[in-house]
Amino acid sequence: MHTTKNVSSKCVMARLMRKGVNYQENFTLREYGSWKKAEAAAKKWVAKMKEQLPAPETSRDKVSKRNQSGVVGVWPSYNYNVRNGKAYHYSRWYARWPGCPIKSGIGFSVNRFGDDDAFALAVLARTHETVDREWLEKKLKSFKKTKKYQATLEKKQLEFV
Repeated sequence: MHTTKNVSSKCVMARLMRKGVNYQENFTLREYGSWKKAEAAAKKWVAKMKEQLPAPETSRDKVSKRNQSGVVGVWPSYNYNVRNGKAYHYSRWYARWPGCPIKSGIGFSVNRFGDDDAFALAVLARTHETVDREWLEKKLKSFKKTKKYQATLEKKQLEFV
């Protein structure tokens, strides 16, 4: 909703934001005479502004400050356990996307695949939005022969050693 009735100020506020810039206009009862007319004017202003301004950006593939991997929806996980006096290290790269069938995301073990391939598998899972491990492992074999594989690894901001 782009309009808000502000009873204390006796106006209808219309607001839009595009690329971090706020656009706002107030439609007062004094000017329009009734809430209904002020709301209609506000909705008309919003419609006009939507035509003039660029479409809103989504945050779906936008890297945030919290991102540790360099790829949206891909993150590292590191676990350390001690059993019977022996230390065990488990590193994984995970991927998740809106609508991912695995709530916690699909993970790829660094111990099994190596750091680079586990990361690449997580990126492939996110890119293709699939949890089909067999397909992803086959795709990785052909993916490793491309320049995109190296470009993908260059995005990685964290290394497991």
